[in-house]
Order: sequence, then C-alpha cells, then structure tokens
Amino acid sequence: MDARKNPYAPGAGSKPPALVGRDREIENFGLLLDRLGDGKSEQSMIVTGLRGVGKTVLLNTFEDMAIERDWVRVYKECEDTTSLPAVVGRNCQRILRSLKPSKRIAAGVRASLAALGSFTLRDPNGFELEFGGRPLSADLLSEDFTELLLAVGRAAEDAGRGVVFLFDEVQFLPASDWAPFVVGLHRVNQKSLPVTAVAVGLPSLPTLTGEAKSYSERLFDFPRIDSLKRADADAALAVPADAHGVTFEQEALDHVFSQTSGYPFFIQQYGKYAWNVASGSNITLADTKKGGEAAQEALDDGFFAIRAERATPKEREFLRAMAGLGRSPYSLSDLIVALGKKKASQLSTVRDVLIKKGLIYAPDLGLLDFTVPRFDDYMRRRH
Repeated sequence: MDARKNPYAPGAGSKPPALVGRDREIENFGLLLDRLGDGKSEQSMIVTGLRGVGKTVLLNTFEDMAIERDWVRVYKECEDTTSLPAVVGRNCQRILRSLKPSKRIAAGVRASLAALGSFTLRDPNGFELEFGGRPLSADLLSEDFTELLLAVGRAAEDAGRGVVFLFDEVQFLPASDWAPFVVGLHRVNQKSLPVTAVAVGLPSLPTLTGEAKSYSERLFDFPRIDSLKRADADAALAVPADAHGVTFEQEALDHVFSQTSGYPFFIQQYGKYAWNVASGSNITLADTKKGGEAAQEALDDGFFAIRAERATPKEREFLRAMAGLGRSPYSLSDLIVALGKKKASQLSTVRDVLIKKGLIYAPDLGLLDFTVPRFDDYMRRRH
C-alpha cells in the first residue's frame, strides 16, 4: 500500500493515531486539574514504565489538556546535566510575567522573591530571577522552592488560572534537586493552590521519590503504565487502518500481538511495516510476518542498538550475563555466579553505572531487570 498514507507513528513520544489503553490516566489528570481549579487539593502524579510504553506520549497528552484549560505549563525533558532549580527558577520568572498579577499580589510576590537565598531578584520592579548555582544546603533550597512555588500559586489563583510542571526522564535528576522540589510542592498542596506536577520516568522513580521525602506516597499518585491488553493492542492496529478502509485478518492481529507482547512502540513498528508490504486493503498473516522481519530489524538497529551502544564493553558483558540467565527479573546472586565473581560488591560499580544510564533497574531487593522490553532477546540475538 501507499507508504505516504501509512497511519502508524513509531517515533519517540509521537502520538499514535489511536491512543488506547490510557483512559484511566487521562481521566485522572483531568480530575486533578479540575479539582485544583476549584480550589481543592489533589495529588500530583508520578507516571512510570519501561521504555516504549508511551510515557512521553501520555505527558504530551497531559500538556494538551492543560492548554485546553488555559493553564500555564512548564515542559522539560531532564538529563543527567539538568539543574532543576535553574529550570524551575527560569520558568517561574516566565510564569509570573504571563500571569500579570494584580498590584497587591505582585508586591507580595516580589517580597517573597527578595527573601530567597538560592535565587537573586535582579529587577526589584519585576520578577527577574537568577539562580546562582552555588552549593546549597537541602534545607535552604527546600525553603526557597517552597516560597517560589507559593508565590507562583498565589499569582495563578489571583488570575483564575493554574500552573503544571511536566517533567520527563526524572530518574536522571539528583535527589538533592528533586527532594527540595517535592517539599515545595507539598506545601503548595497544603494550601490548595493551583500548582501541580507530573513526573515521568523509569520504574525506579518512586523509590527516588520515597527516599526524598517520607510523605511522598501521600503527595503523589503513582500510576504505572505497561504493555497494552489484548483488546487495546488490536485496536491500536485496527482503528488507524479502518480509517483508511483497510482491515487486519484475525491471524495477522494474533501474530503481531505474539511478537510485540502489546508494547505500544513495537506495535507501531509492526503496523508500519505490515502496511508497507501489504498489496491490498486486507492485511494478512503473511504481510505481518514479512513486515515483522523488517520491523524487528529496525528495532534492533535503532531502538535496541542505541541503548546497547551507550554501554562500555565491560557493561555490555554485564548485560549479556543478565540476558543469559533467561527471563527476568534476574537474581543478583545468579549474576554473581554467571560473571565468575564471589560477592555482590564486585559488581556494584558496573551495576550502579548501568542504573544511572537508565539501562537497568532494581525492581526489588536483590533483583535486576532491563528498562527496555525484550532487551534480553536482543542481547542474545546481536551480542
């Protein structure tokens, strides 16, 4: 069929033509915004999941919902070099200018900003903030985040609007940055001000947040998104095709689900290549098998290889040993034996680096797993 009309979208964070299986998360985020807009407190959200399950797609959907409600939003994809105080300070400056607070609120906001220790108020008549980046105590930064978010919240309430921080890849943030922001968000929530946050990241993120502050489990809702259920996986393929007058044979749907296990990014890849090889308006089992070979090659050369290449030879040896143990999760004690070591401390440095790089995580004490679905199969195929 005509590749120019191919409806499938296997991109990083690209919205699929049929966003299915995420109704509950979307409904809960809408409820969050509505309650805060009505002056009620509500939990912020931490969304976790493996690579390729659509976390960034969901975050972009949340941003669109905030725009529809005329909320001010801050969107940031975090990296291991990201300074959260600098990001928040710079954007709070922008937010305050866009909210155009009344003279009374503006005077109070400037008074709060002038008292900050981590940030410098450069323009006493405006909201020009500068983060110095100097070493700070966690307590001081927590106090300043609190005052900054309270000031933004009061200005937003006065304007009849709201503010939402949308952070992607939060697992890359140091706890010394994330914990003070959580403290400030907690205080804003206590005051029922219209400021909230959605943090998106790998499954290790709730642990980071829990270590940041013990009350985090009450401040956040923690939805975990995973592979799609069978009906939703079929819909992700069939609905976009149906819009073009194209159908999938049941055997074709069966094959794609068996090969993708319902992971959204994999489904988009298989749909794309099955469409391109199909010759008629009915996509057959043969089409999905032939297209699936190309899809798997594309995944191996892109989605999987990019992550494997981030590892050093020694780290890849660690990953190969994990994959060689069979299906996940993997016991650290088994891994010690597989790598010919005598104790866990001999693996701790490599393990910690791989966790920091976002290639593996610890789902429980003494266990490890890949952050990428079916990465074990890839390591066995290619390495």
